[in-house]
Amino acid sequence: MTKIKDVQTAKVGLSGMFGNTSGLSPLEDKPLSTKEEIEETLDEETREALRNELQRRQYLKAGRPPKGSTPKSTESVRMTFLITPEKQDKLREISLQRGLFIREVLDRGIDLVIEKYERGEEI
Repeated sequence: MTKIKDVQTAKVGLSGMFGNTSGLSPLEDKPLSTKEEIEETLDEETREALRNELQRRQYLKAGRPPKGSTPKSTESVRMTFLITPEKQDKLREISLQRGLFIREVLDRGIDLVIEKYERGEEI
């Protein structure tokens, strides 16, 4: 990853990415410096497309939660099973939103099923 040495160049480049090629605010002669200032210059459709793209990129980049969230258990047993892609996407989404491993989300779901079974309820 390269470091940007010239802040002015970075601001102009960032502004250009969002459709303002001059890098200057339409109302002022100073460069736009914050994400919010840049978003204010965009129309609603472009702003929504930008938000969707940022969400998509965050989802693709997402990995494991930070270290220290949950230590590995030595009492776990590895299981392999198949699920539909839709369920896999939903599990990923839940784990990303909650900052959990998919394993932790599944563990909680399994606990709920076991509790229902032990109470004699229909699963």
